[in-house]
Amino acid sequence: MLLENMAYPEVERYLEKRDVVLFPLGSTEQHSPYGLMGTDFIAAEAVARRVGDRLSLLVAPTLAYGVSAHHMAFCGTVTLRPETLAGVVADVIRSFLAHGLRRVLLVNGHGGNVAPVQNALAALKYENAPGIYELVSWYDLPEVRQAAKELFGEEEGQHATPSEVSLSRRMRPDAFDGKPVRPAGRHRPEHHWPLNAGEFRAVFPDGRMESSPWLASAEHGEALLEKAAAALAERVEKCLRLPLHEPSESTGAAGRDGR
Repeated sequence: MLLENMAYPEVERYLEKRDVVLFPLGSTEQHSPYGLMGTDFIAAEAVARRVGDRLSLLVAPTLAYGVSAHHMAFCGTVTLRPETLAGVVADVIRSFLAHGLRRVLLVNGHGGNVAPVQNALAALKYENAPGIYELVSWYDLPEVRQAAKELFGEEEGQHATPSEVSLSRRMRPDAFDGKPVRPAGRHRPEHHWPLNAGEFRAVFPDGRMESSPWLASAEHGEALLEKAAAALAERVEKCLRLPLHEPSESTGAAGRDGR
């Protein structure tokens, strides 16, 4: 059930039975010449929507922009400031809470989002906002990591990985027309972290971080998507069993409306 395709009476009927929403997050950033700018949000959206279909859950529109400052030396990359992302995520969740969606599963596809989003979730609890919020990076699920290791071994790398490129190949096959497929060298440069945009491009000239995205395939993408969806579905079902603890009167109005 995609929130973007629903009318408000349909959402009201959903809320009579369920209080959970899946919220995909990603980024728009370079993924080497082999991958798509939208890789991170395409992957997160695919995983969230498959789980939504499987469990008949509400799936919110995908947030396609994240914190990607270190990729800004590559044309097409878009970045938010960490505080901007945190603010947007918190406002979206406050809106969910206002309508009674008390269990928010954030399905993430980009590592740069993790710290700002965790800060946003902590800030909501500081405000005494009710509900259960969980941030899950699909690529970091143990089942996905194991599958990627079996498929690609050390060729997986850290960015523009064959696993994430495989998933986007599964979802957007036509977008790969004209993209390179021939192998290039893999390097393990010594470097510090974090890097600014210029430093990143100097260390990783074509945007890859020790990865071999030419190994990607739509078939591998389907296998990884299924692994991620099955693992995330288990996390969601566990979340649905957890009790909700509404704020007491002593917490004041802030705890009631998430403000």
